[in-house]
Amino acid sequence: MVAPGWLEVYGREAAGDKAEENLPSVQQGEHVETVRVEINTEQTRPPVRYNEGTILGAMESAGKLVDDEELRDAMKEKGLGTPATRASIIETLISAHYLTRHGKELQPTAKAIQTIMLLKNAVPELTSPELTGEWEFRLREIEHRKLTRDAFMRDIRDLTKDIVGKAKHFHPDEHMPDTEPFGRCPKCTSPIVERFKSFTCTNEDCDFTIWKTIAGRLLSREEFETLVRDKQIGPLGGFRSRKGKRFHAALKLSDDFKTEFDFGPNGQENGAAQAVDFSQQEPLGTCPKCGGRVFESGMTYICENSVGPNKTCDFRSGKVILQRPIEREQMNKLLASGKTDLLERFISRKGRPFKAFLVLNDKKDVGFEFEKREPKAKRERKPKEPAAKIDFTGKEPLGECPISGGKIFETETSYVCEDSQADRKPCKFKLSKTILGREIPKEQAQKLLTTGKTDLLEGFISKRGRPFSAYLKLEDEKIGFEFPEKPAHATESK
Repeated sequence: MVAPGWLEVYGREAAGDKAEENLPSVQQGEHVETVRVEINTEQTRPPVRYNEGTILGAMESAGKLVDDEELRDAMKEKGLGTPATRASIIETLISAHYLTRHGKELQPTAKAIQTIMLLKNAVPELTSPELTGEWEFRLREIEHRKLTRDAFMRDIRDLTKDIVGKAKHFHPDEHMPDTEPFGRCPKCTSPIVERFKSFTCTNEDCDFTIWKTIAGRLLSREEFETLVRDKQIGPLGGFRSRKGKRFHAALKLSDDFKTEFDFGPNGQENGAAQAVDFSQQEPLGTCPKCGGRVFESGMTYICENSVGPNKTCDFRSGKVILQRPIEREQMNKLLASGKTDLLERFISRKGRPFKAFLVLNDKKDVGFEFEKREPKAKRERKPKEPAAKIDFTGKEPLGECPISGGKIFETETSYVCEDSQADRKPCKFKLSKTILGREIPKEQAQKLLTTGKTDLLEGFISKRGRPFSAYLKLEDEKIGFEFPEKPAHATESK
């Protein structure tokens, strides 16, 4: 196109076939009429977390994250790692406690988040795929004789020396993005400074320090400020027990200025038998069991008559149910009407999100009520169109079908039996030309049909991205794997 003409004003989209989808042209000074205004309330969702499959795909296509066109082109079909090493990289990160498995998801630990934040400020090259892209680009220049091997290795050594030099004189606190003092120490009223691992008082004679990582969870500055101001915060999610189980808890600042978990009366030793002072709180509503007042206490909403040595009621409800915080307003509504709004983001024991109402059941305990779904209208099934017949005329057969005895021929994607084209009771034998990422050549397919077993084939990729070697074997008219025997370790004779 020499001159874009009107497309320069309205864009190429205006040349579409559907005129109703194009914006009409508007002249200066032209009046328009507002026919209808709608307000749609939506809720943003966080990006979906990586699982093992998606993170392997992201590593394979890491070049897409590089802005420079030449570097991106150099990383095409390269990615981070190789098919043989990507899965082991993930396993190494898990064993080093940088990642944890939660159902199918891979979630970063506080250790990983702090490390990435530190490296982005101290050695940003190590956190960007552009470093790999630059090396791949230089390797390509070596291939085209535009760069010498010695020059490439010299740059590698210089970069390594630079990183090692930074590591030798490394002080994490110097690489914090914002280290200006803020707030007031609750112990001596001096300013507080955020360090790499803690929030610390600037007064050298004061020992007030709050660690940023608590039970595997990273405490943000905003949460720390709330904890110091209100002496408590929560409930907060994301904590992990020593066995790796996730839990929610409130944090409180003790009298000696240390952080402690607050699980409410049930979480304390003899807590249910201890009296609780609710005089400074406003009740949420009336207890559905005894008519008493319901208050907040630690991780629970609890009846005033269900605590203390002379308790007469057992009503209580968690402030977090199935990883979903229950807001004070919803508990008010539950106590007043017996039912909350439709609440989203509950997580089942199998890790699946769902939505439900919280209701008071016949025993006046808190339970779930699920949204009623209208039955789906039955769709009329359209008859399937018969697949086009394959013509094997003039093609050379590879061998004999182990099921029907017919001849096996090669198609674009597989090796199939000629009887698979029969109108009645077609043969179902089929050997794909690619199995788990490994192409099956014609010679190996012939050997499988003739002897029942191929040679040892390398380059299969498991569902977890791990490469393996195996034989293809015909057994009971089905194709399966047979793995080579592992060499026995020689025993030392004494």
